[in-house]
Order: sequence, then C-alpha cells, then structure tokens
Amino acid sequence: MAKHEPVALPGLPPTIGPFSRAVRVGDLLYIAGTTALSNMTGDYHARKIPKTIEEQARMTLDNIRAVVEGAGGRMSDIFKVVIMLKNPADYAKLNAVRAEYFQDKPPVSTCFQANLMRDDVLVEIEAVAALT
Repeated sequence: MAKHEPVALPGLPPTIGPFSRAVRVGDLLYIAGTTALSNMTGDYHARKIPKTIEEQARMTLDNIRAVVEGAGGRMSDIFKVVIMLKNPADYAKLNAVRAEYFQDKPPVSTCFQANLMRDDVLVEIEAVAALT
C-alpha cells in the first residue's frame, strides 16, 4: 500500500491550519483547496486580494501551478479539479481563465456553489495530478 507523504515546497508560505498544501501518494499529487490567498504571508484576515473573479482565478491557478511545479510536475499533469465558486454567475468568467491554464488536456472537473472562508474570496480550487 502506498504511503502518503506531505510534499516539501520551499519558498511557499506555511498553510493556515494543520493540513498539508500537497500530499503525494505513489504517483498522485493531491493539492489542497487553494485560493488567491494561499501563497501570501501575514495575517490571514488582513491579506488583500483582487475583487474580480478573473483576477482571483488567475492568482489561484498560479498558486496551484507553484505547488505542482514545486512537486516536480506541470499543469498538464493535473487530471482532476474541484472548484468551489461563491457566485454561480461567475462560472463563464472562471471558465475563460481556466481555459488559459488547461489548453491541451483539460482535467475532469466538478464545480459547486460554496460559502467560502472569507466573504471576499470568490473561488477555491483543489486539484489532483499524476506525476511520473
């Protein structure tokens, strides 16, 4: 049975709670729910993020890219995403940004409306990648 191992990601700030940013199980990399805030430092509630879904989606996907690349992978290795979206009316805008990051091999995806941890957070994404 494969063991799960937290992935050390130098250069990224620690998580805000008792959880790993990413865990590797065999060739699979599980990336925790990630937001525009995830790679910022300082007090969680004082961090400033953009107000638009497009800007937050880009920051979130850039943060996911930093994790997957820090673990030795690429965005094209991501085969599954789960998206938590504050406002379903933002879905088309989110998809336009997401298409920029997953051009060749779009992952399977689930999206649902969620009441996220801060009122100004519009999107959170978790991902699973197959690393070789």
